Amino acid sequence: MSESEVDPLVGKVLNGRFEIIAPLGVGGMGRVYKAMQQPLDRVVALKVLNPRYDGSKDPGFEKRFFLEASMTAKLKHPNTITVHDYGRTEDGIYFIAMEYVEGETLAQALKAGPFPWPRALYVGAQVARSLREAHKLGLVHRDLKPANIMLLSEGTGGDVVKVLDFGLVKSFTPDRPKQPSDTELTQAGVLLGSPLYMAPEQARNEADPRTDIYALGVLLFQSIAGRPPFVGKESIDLIVKHIREKPPELRELAPEVPLEVNGLVMKCLEKQPAARFQTMEELLEAMRAATSGHGMSGVFADPRSMSGLMPRISSSGVQLISPTGGATGEPRPVPQQTADERVTESDAADPRARARRQRLIIAGVALGVVGVSLGGALALGVFREAPKPVVTVTPPVVEPPAPKADPVKVAPPAAAKVEVTFDVTSEPPGAAVSAGATVLGTTPFSFTRERTGEDALALELSFALDGYQPRSVVAKGKDGTVKVTETLTKKPPGKKPPRGTKKPPDQPPGYKDDPYQ
Repeated sequence: MSESEVDPLVGKVLNGRFEIIAPLGVGGMGRVYKAMQQPLDRVVALKVLNPRYDGSKDPGFEKRFFLEASMTAKLKHPNTITVHDYGRTEDGIYFIAMEYVEGETLAQALKAGPFPWPRALYVGAQVARSLREAHKLGLVHRDLKPANIMLLSEGTGGDVVKVLDFGLVKSFTPDRPKQPSDTELTQAGVLLGSPLYMAPEQARNEADPRTDIYALGVLLFQSIAGRPPFVGKESIDLIVKHIREKPPELRELAPEVPLEVNGLVMKCLEKQPAARFQTMEELLEAMRAATSGHGMSGVFADPRSMSGLMPRISSSGVQLISPTGGATGEPRPVPQQTADERVTESDAADPRARARRQRLIIAGVALGVVGVSLGGALALGVFREAPKPVVTVTPPVVEPPAPKADPVKVAPPAAAKVEVTFDVTSEPPGAAVSAGATVLGTTPFSFTRERTGEDALALELSFALDGYQPRSVVAKGKDGTVKVTETLTKKPPGKKPPRGTKKPPDQPPGYKDDPYQ
């Protein structure tokens, strides 16, 4: 059976511009086809929504579709799939024409096994850069999962990431009260997102940039450990686990992961959004810090494409070998003094001349050895100071002076260290407490610090809890236990418009009924 008999759209020209060549895949919202865009002769990936999206069961669908398509078309980052066009045909088919790329999804790549942690962070950093641009434009993805991450090779031997399917994006404005139109435009009677990667607040249909940070943390966990932090048979079981259960430590499943990387991933998976990284820029900085101490230049060098030459010393000289073990170039011979050096007849006749010649030969061998040692040190990239020549001097006979008794040196007493324990609580409990950029814990909890010197230990603690005003307090103590209690104040509700104010028409920014008029 041919493709055209299986799919009636194959071979058709959609909207007079897109000739459908072959199907590429099927998703929950529709099918994706390989198509040719005329008159540009450009190959595109054409997403055609299912016919059931006709507006009869979901009156807000058309408005939501054009709003989301227009917002997605604004994204220009190289790690984000490019939207070329979108619209609706005369017979009511909704479509989005996107950049056509070839590769494999992260879901397909992970079937071969988990990634080494440097590769996982390299892929995750590209995803973070894509979402950083979206967040700056006021968009949240809300459906990050391995099937929506495309890995391209492009002949480099490394991973080039493309983030797909911003079809569930949601606009946000910080500190803006929720409007009834938000639910109308984003809910459509269903819970948007994938339960395996869903942040706790997303189950309440709430989302902001920190929601994507949580999902990216799940992706990093799965890429390194080989499985998501939570698994279950039913979607509702997974959602409840994301809301209530503490995820396992990444190092429990991947012991080779450095502590810095483990802490980075686990911070992304905090239940309270205030305890996570607050922006993708913060997450990227943490990635750079975690990798800088492990032989990687931040997170910008692909660990699969890094190459170099390693020195090897053998009896025949110094060779430079590749990481795979093959030698590059001919070995550089080490100059050696031959053992069959002969003396002339005059040297043999004159014992003193022969002794002088032997001393010169020994000195030449010594200099040759020093030269080889210095050359080997430079080839290894290690500078070692050349040994100073040994000069034998016969000192004059002088009577040594009478020894003087060395004064007894008394080391100054070390400053005493005193432990101070801070017992932190809040009303209500559950607030994330941080000192500077470090999250210390969630109330109630205790932590201990050491104090040296006579001054009291002072720490500025910041309290953050969703729905409450952030607070800061300076805790001081010299020893023992210091109790720190903070009462949080609820954020004031949004102001209602005065009576008689006419409600503006429900036309969100970016909406257009027909993009071709």
